[in-house]
Amino acid sequence: MTRIELQNLWQERMKDFEKSEQNGKEWCSTQGISLSQFRYWRRKLRLMPATPSTHSWMTMDFDRAQKQESLFVHLGVSRIEVHAGLDPDLLADVVRVLRTL
Repeated sequence: MTRIELQNLWQERMKDFEKSEQNGKEWCSTQGISLSQFRYWRRKLRLMPATPSTHSWMTMDFDRAQKQESLFVHLGVSRIEVHAGLDPDLLADVVRVLRTL
């Protein structure tokens, strides 16, 4: 499951929880979800911006024959140097934090 799919799944779960009129512990018990996982996602989704971002991700395909040492990403005044093999989730987390600064 991709990061976006997981986020969408938890957004739907939170909507179901709010409609249920149960407390978190009761809802998690009936859904078979751990309370700690529920709390994590509830906090995470609350901290996300309410309005859609004006930024969008762009998919880039590089020919494996063309080796580059690094890729530079400029986000406002921030500059990120990306090396081959970087975890995409880590990059997404870094960009998200930089946007809040």
